[in-house]
Amino acid sequence: MRSYSALWYLVHFGSFDKCHFARLHDMYDRMVIDYIPYISFVVCRIFELKLMLKDIFNLKKSFDISFSNQGFYWYQGFSGNNSHPEFQASGAYVFRPLTQTAEPVSQTRTVTCIKALSVQTAVIVFNDWASQEISLYDEAQNVEVEWTIGPIPVNDNIGKEIIIRYDTDIQSQAKYYTDANGLLEPVSGNYYPVNSRIWIKDQNRQFTVLTDRSEGGASLHDGSIEIMLHRRLLYDDDLGVSEALNESAFGEDLVVRGRHSLIVDASATSALVHRVSAQNMYMHPLAVYSLTQQTFANYSAVYRLTWSALTNVLPLNVHLLTLDQLGPKDYLIRVEHYFEMNEDDTYSHPVTIDLQSILKSIGTITNTVELTLGGNLPLAELQRLNWVTSDKESSRPTDHKEQSLNDTSVRLTPMQIRTFQVTVA
Repeated sequence: MRSYSALWYLVHFGSFDKCHFARLHDMYDRMVIDYIPYISFVVCRIFELKLMLKDIFNLKKSFDISFSNQGFYWYQGFSGNNSHPEFQASGAYVFRPLTQTAEPVSQTRTVTCIKALSVQTAVIVFNDWASQEISLYDEAQNVEVEWTIGPIPVNDNIGKEIIIRYDTDIQSQAKYYTDANGLLEPVSGNYYPVNSRIWIKDQNRQFTVLTDRSEGGASLHDGSIEIMLHRRLLYDDDLGVSEALNESAFGEDLVVRGRHSLIVDASATSALVHRVSAQNMYMHPLAVYSLTQQTFANYSAVYRLTWSALTNVLPLNVHLLTLDQLGPKDYLIRVEHYFEMNEDDTYSHPVTIDLQSILKSIGTITNTVELTLGGNLPLAELQRLNWVTSDKESSRPTDHKEQSLNDTSVRLTPMQIRTFQVTVA
């Protein structure tokens, strides 16, 4: 038997005796999936009636969250004529559902279970245009949901706005958090931009959803998160596009596929998991391929097969945002501290890095000039508008500008991004 360290998560998918896994019965005499040797401490369970994600267990912290519902729903778009504000149609720029209640996309579901060497997946199909794959990878700290929506049917002449909803037992007290702000009206008035993550929490637990793109999200009920995935509408909202949001490409109606990463952790320590997981999700390396007529021996003799600009490992809370060669000896470098203040006991503090130490591969740094964030002006030359507040204080905070660093050490405070032009010998 292969030996692996324990996973962080125990996942229940909500009985299926159709899948080729070891079986056991739960307390209600329903069939569940037993441990799989090479993925330790993982159990999958699908409720015979609901066929949905049921629980996520964090084994390291010894707690879980339960789902009362999880799946796809749709709002009917309002088909107004835009003659008055109360007749505003739902369209490209306006989300205005006809009612405040979202309907399930299907009352039935089918499930297929897949066991591979390093992943377990439950493929849940709602209908011929909505499905999801819920996966748990070996050694993962998150559960992955890959969703596929489309083509959205409109042969009933009803525009539809499709959401995915996660209804949990977290007592969120009507609060939720996103990484962006925005506001519209009624149901839509509770939707905010979600650039990368949305979460709810109670005193002890936090449920975070990482998105792979900017989406709209809300928590309209205690313990619930819903995220807009796809929209197909039949009326123009008269805000500039001059056409309904009813798109097609190559003669086919649009199908959208995306991914959510679900994280369950303690409220006090969740930032450490979702910050690092987000970096891994959005900054993953891209694999590219090319055909060559050379043998590997000849190719490897001519070309360098591996290279990294970084010669030392960066601190966990620091990200090299930009490394751009401006000229033969000049480089543009941006570094960021991507933790917020007070969200983690260890990593929400200022940190100092040495640019020379981590970038030895590009040469010896002879000069470093700090620039504005856009990289188009030395920071020392920046002149901001100044006025006196009602408290007789200057509107301009005390500037700590450095035209040139005495050495290559850089101090970053939480959420700070600093930009430099460096010259190497």
